[in-house]
Amino acid sequence: MIAEDFELVAAIFQLVEAGIVHGYDAFRYRVEWGGNYMEADLAVEKNGSEIWDAETDFNHSKIYALVEKLHEHAVARGEPWKAFVLSYREGEQVKTKFDY
Repeated sequence: MIAEDFELVAAIFQLVEAGIVHGYDAFRYRVEWGGNYMEADLAVEKNGSEIWDAETDFNHSKIYALVEKLHEHAVARGEPWKAFVLSYREGEQVKTKFDY
């Protein structure tokens, strides 16, 4: 992953993190890329419970545009991933895992 990709992942993280309405202890945001579409799901952990239908307030089209750029960079490098997971637990590092 190159520096420009880190900026894109950071921007995706910021949008998702800020858009979790009722706070979190941890979250996992999974994106599956399908070319002209993306599927995403969000799991939020709060007070020991995992919530799959957490209320969110973020712009999905902004996230789509960032994911599209991230995928374009990966394709240009010959590393076309199919999905990635962005996870974060409060006070820890952001983790990103790509599935090829």
